[in-house]
Parts: sequence; C-alpha cells; structure tokens
Amino acid sequence: MCSIVFGAGTLLYSNYIYNSYIVGAFHKFPEPVAKQLRKALYYTNISLAPKEAVKYYKEALRVADEIGMDPFSDEILGVKIQLASLMEKIQQYQKAIDILEIVRSDCLKWVDELGSQPGNEGKRTRVLAKAVGISVKLGELYANEYVMGKETAEERLVWAVETVLREQQRREVEGVKPGEGEWMSPEQIGGSLEGQHRITGIIGMSTKAENSSRSSLRGEESALPGSTAIPTSDSTFASL
Repeated sequence: MCSIVFGAGTLLYSNYIYNSYIVGAFHKFPEPVAKQLRKALYYTNISLAPKEAVKYYKEALRVADEIGMDPFSDEILGVKIQLASLMEKIQQYQKAIDILEIVRSDCLKWVDELGSQPGNEGKRTRVLAKAVGISVKLGELYANEYVMGKETAEERLVWAVETVLREQQRREVEGVKPGEGEWMSPEQIGGSLEGQHRITGIIGMSTKAENSSRSSLRGEESALPGSTAIPTSDSTFASL
C-alpha cells in the first residue's frame, strides 16, 4: 500500500477549504442564505455559542435547498465544511468526522454516478478536489490523540494521495478533456508531499505510547506477589 501521506503542505490546504468558501465568496450567497450565515458566523467567530451557530448553519442549508442552490457548489459544501470546523473548534472531534465523512461520501457518489455525464467535466474536477481536501482533513482528525483512529487516518490520507496522482497521470496520458479545467497545480501537489512524514509521525508516536503504556502495566503486574512477567512482541516494539 502506498505509504505517502499528506503532511504540512496539505495542512495549509485543509485550512484553506475550511476558511475560503464562505468568507471568500460570501457575496455569492443569495441574501436569504447569507442572512442565516452571518448569524452562524457571528456565533462561531465573534461570540462563541455552538448551539446557536449550529441552528443557523442548519437554517442556511434548509433555505439554500428550498431556493434550489446546487448542493455540490463551493458555497454549500463550504457551509458543511464550516460546520465541521465548528465541531473541531469545540473539540467535538467525532462529530466533525461524522460531518466530513458524509460530505466526502456524497461527493464521491456524485462523481461516480454523474461525473462522467457530458457537461459535468468541470464540476467533476471541482467535486473530486473537494473530496481530496476533505480526506486530508479527515486523516488529520482521525490521527488526533483524542480519536486515535490510526488505520482510518492512513486510509484517508493514502486515498487522497493516490487520487491526486491518478488524476494527474490520467490527464498527462489522455490529455485534459474540454471543460475539465485545471487539476491541482504542481505547487499544490509538491507542497502536499513535502510533509509526508508529519501525520505518519503522529501515528507512530501514538502507537509507541500505547505500547509503552501496556509495557508499564505488565511491569506493575510482575511486581505483584507470585506473578511472572512474560516478554511479548509489544514490549519489544515499545522500546524502538
């Protein structure tokens, strides 16, 4: 399995998807949606009140659906990503993960079912890129010390890297199809691969800490009267 993972370069990219789609393109929202988002952002960034913020994010999404906004537009995906960002901000990491997993799944389903249809070339590029960025963020969240989903973190990060490189290679071999637009730039790809050891380092350190903890517990058991410590492979790897 590919061992390359996104590191410091993609941390910037994941922060970018968290912050740009709402603030940077606020004028693109119809006023009924923007009205709810202003309230949501106020309770997110100015006067933190998570319950109020969530209420207005949900209301913004409801109004957007009611007036027919594209659920896979940058703007609507951005609202959902911002909601996940709020959950991370208040240390509700599993809720942040749940939100992003749903958004990622929806994006990939759209790409699989509709991405190849004529006229969807540019949208496919954009939605697939969002899925990549979300996967990077999920890798970071799963690797969090409070989540400890090491295997899933690696799965999401490896998928992101392989998808970026596979799409890049397809374009180099087949050529860019009319309407597809640009994929990730060489700078973005290069930057994302520069810090390839950052999250694997986190995963490795957490595994080492777990093994060290188990080793310590076994040491305590061996100190009990009549007990005998039995060497195991875990205690060996804990010292690496």
